[in-house]
Amino acid sequence: MNSVKEATFDILFYLFLINCLIKFTKLQLIDDEEDDSNEEETQEEKAERKSITEDSNLSVDKLIAKYGYPAEVHHVTTEDGYILTMHRIRKVGAQPFLLQHGLVDSSAGYVIMGPNISLAYLLADYNYDIWLGNARGNRYSRNHTFLDPEGEKFWEFSWHEIGIYDLPAMIDYILKITRYKRIQYIGHSQGCTTFFVMCSMKPEYNKKVIMMQAMAPAVYASETEDHPYIRAMGLYFNSLVGSAITEMFNGEFRFLCGMTEETERLCIEAVFAIVGRNWKEFNRKMFPVILGHYPAGVAAKQVKHFIQIIKSGRFAPYSYSNSKNYALYKEREPPAYNLSLITVPTYVYYSTNDLLCHPSDVEDMYKDLGRPIGKYLVPMKEFNHMDFLWALNVRRLVYSKMLQVLGKTKHRKGNAAAYTVNT
Repeated sequence: MNSVKEATFDILFYLFLINCLIKFTKLQLIDDEEDDSNEEETQEEKAERKSITEDSNLSVDKLIAKYGYPAEVHHVTTEDGYILTMHRIRKVGAQPFLLQHGLVDSSAGYVIMGPNISLAYLLADYNYDIWLGNARGNRYSRNHTFLDPEGEKFWEFSWHEIGIYDLPAMIDYILKITRYKRIQYIGHSQGCTTFFVMCSMKPEYNKKVIMMQAMAPAVYASETEDHPYIRAMGLYFNSLVGSAITEMFNGEFRFLCGMTEETERLCIEAVFAIVGRNWKEFNRKMFPVILGHYPAGVAAKQVKHFIQIIKSGRFAPYSYSNSKNYALYKEREPPAYNLSLITVPTYVYYSTNDLLCHPSDVEDMYKDLGRPIGKYLVPMKEFNHMDFLWALNVRRLVYSKMLQVLGKTKHRKGNAAAYTVNT
């Protein structure tokens, strides 16, 4: 049955690929005869295009260094043996700030749009010591003390393990290196999911975080069931190991998107179909940079876990067979994560056009948190799931609010009891 499902998805994917190749063939004669755009480029435009190409190929630490920020690479080993990479924009003696990425993303998500847009640079300019996490399985954290990344056992994890192993290891490492007692934290999408897993399953980590700012938190997802692609994704990911997902996206998808302007436009529309359509805030010039760093790799089990919470309407650990659930959880279904145990002061940012995190789900989640201190609905109806990282005006629309919230708490030296930000 799984082979039939996989074949069905593969056929649909390659039909899409073939359709685009046909379009490319039709356009090629026009391109050959009419496209002299490179010859007409100004020196400034050529330099910009060269810089964009370079940014699409640089590693995160080299990308940070290119723009004049002090970059460091750190390696952290988790309790279960995964070796994670962290990127740092160092500010000696400053308050450490951990930024954690979403699904199929990496630390690159917080820097690829450049110093004028990306959040990591903005916070560094505001004198924070920036640490960028990389969850197990992405391109920067694909190593282990004894498991082979090419083997299936390496990929036997979901975002539950990222929450109970990866985040605690990264936080403890940051505190050890900086000699601080607490960090500031920002998560996007799965970066929120894993944080809430950590704080509910390991409540002692609530005391190690001053404040959590959650962008597009992927936690409650009952409204996402109506998403047009969720069923198709479920069919495909039910029969995959994580590395296969990475190879599919890194190969055909990137090749296809870079062929012509037409295929690029189709690829952007494909992304919009998943996260929400917003051409107004999308910087098309930077799409090659996005493709150079995103997707960064993911385990099939991570995606299947999200599909489970969408279908069940429950924010809970991964569900196996009934017998395995009884063995692991002593129940037929895994018990839901208890959000009331999350006592870190939490400020939430969400949007109306986010197809993956519906506003009503976010508001329901907010009510269940142990220490919610405020929520902010982005004042743009088209703002989507990835606009929190990629939007042209994200600093004005979102990050200015974050700085305002931080400004109200920055001088309180980590005293969580003092946080009453509600705005």
